[in-house]
Amino acid sequence: MLQANYFDGRSTRVHVVSLSTSGEDLIIAGEGVDFRVPFADVKVDERLGLAPRSLRFRDGAFCEVRDLEGLESLLRSTAHRDGRVDRLQRNLRFVVFSCVACVVIAVAAYRWGLPWAAGEGAKHLPPVIGKTLSVQTLKILDGAILTPSKIGEERQQALSAKFHALRLQEGGVPDSALLFRRSAQLGANAFTLPDGTIIVLDDLITVIGDDQRILAVLAHELGHVHGRHGLQLLLRSSAVGAFWTFYIGDISSLLAAAPAAVVEAKYSQELERQADDYAAALLLHNGLSPGLLADALQKLTESHPGASKAGFLSTHPSTDERMRRLRQPSRSAPPD
Repeated sequence: MLQANYFDGRSTRVHVVSLSTSGEDLIIAGEGVDFRVPFADVKVDERLGLAPRSLRFRDGAFCEVRDLEGLESLLRSTAHRDGRVDRLQRNLRFVVFSCVACVVIAVAAYRWGLPWAAGEGAKHLPPVIGKTLSVQTLKILDGAILTPSKIGEERQQALSAKFHALRLQEGGVPDSALLFRRSAQLGANAFTLPDGTIIVLDDLITVIGDDQRILAVLAHELGHVHGRHGLQLLLRSSAVGAFWTFYIGDISSLLAAAPAAVVEAKYSQELERQADDYAAALLLHNGLSPGLLADALQKLTESHPGASKAGFLSTHPSTDERMRRLRQPSRSAPPD
């Protein structure tokens, strides 16, 4: 016989009982307790390590058994069989396999699933969300790490006119707003806000100097705008915020994450290549050489050796690799 503690489900009193079987029935006998119940009506809890197991009855009563091996022996004498999941979770090989599978799935979800979901999400976010994020982000950055530009008004207008005169391959001209700012912290840099607004910092203009090379940098930023890369980056960096945005309509989490995501943008290798390729095609479409972007990258690297680790040059593909791709002979030269 197997000893157990019986609880009637109505009081906290413990009854010490013995468990045995007779045919298809479980017999419970002890102090003030004596009954039998078909084993088919008994629910046996799963085995969890060395924790006691419970046999639960339909009226809410249950028996708590601490002799796990004795209970296993009693169960084997009946038609009861532990559930498949219960058996598998006690199988060492299956447990090890499950742990490895969980790690693989988690890595795959982070490496491929999250970028895919962010890309799809960025495509379907309403424009008003990007606009709201951009307005709030700019409010936070202005006066904090961004200050008014010291580039002359004439030069700003000239660069804006040249930028908005570019002919897009998909037709029309850029409709992205071009804003000029200064930042001691960010240095020579240009970045896009979630709604496609492009921020150009004074040091970038000063270091590069040549207008065509500056346009090449802006063409690269247009590549990020075209692919909605800023929104993708924001969604990746705030997966929880993305969930609330899509399903609840609350964008507060994205608003909180947006300023840091915009300033510290580190696009993936694939997104940087997409932006470079878009810029190269756009430059060729306007009779300019993709090598202009490579020249701009080189000037920034030479002027700020540490810039390859932050700002406009902060990418997974090295700056040298990017310049080599942009100067490949396979890229057509612009018409004379």
